[in-house]
Amino acid sequence: MPKPALCAACLCVLLASLPAAVASAADATSSGATDDAQKHGFDFLMGTWSVQNRFLAKRMQHSHEWLKFQATGIEQPLRTGTGNMEYYLTSQWPDFIGMALRLYDPQARKWTIYWSDNRFSRGVLQPPLTGSFHGRIGVFEGADHFGTLPITVRFTWQVIDRDHAHWSQAFSSDHGHTWETNWTMAFTRISEDANATSRPGALHAAHR
Repeated sequence: MPKPALCAACLCVLLASLPAAVASAADATSSGATDDAQKHGFDFLMGTWSVQNRFLAKRMQHSHEWLKFQATGIEQPLRTGTGNMEYYLTSQWPDFIGMALRLYDPQARKWTIYWSDNRFSRGVLQPPLTGSFHGRIGVFEGADHFGTLPITVRFTWQVIDRDHAHWSQAFSSDHGHTWETNWTMAFTRISEDANATSRPGALHAAHR
């Protein structure tokens, strides 16, 4: 093949490969941005919060009676850089203290949430919930039991603005076809400092 024709052919091949290369680079950039956004999904929550709770008096019984109480949420990042921890404190139950551990898996780009407390969990981590954020909404699900009934548990986090967030818990006994929301929490920021408290005695010690 004459050299001018060879050069022209090489140029055509190069030009043809450019869109794929650009798309690949864009995908990599997008993937990195998505991973970074997921990793920082719970950053908005760090600090101290006043938490208004509403929960059904009876679960999985078609109840419409809602009970209310106040709590304090203390949120802080783990020193390992792999997630964060919540201390959940309320006088609704004597000396109650709850703890949520949230860990981020960068390979799966998923969060896993564990819960334990000193009253209902009896020192054992409850079955984990796994999920991710999409914009301002985070959805996390996992298998559990309510008594002897197998259920799927769903946590939904919604970032409203810098100082307000919403959390809800729902159960499904039919593999996610229908859901019963049985607990909601309205978060209002007290401080960006995780050592702040809303009032003296607020740290007397629920989730589920």
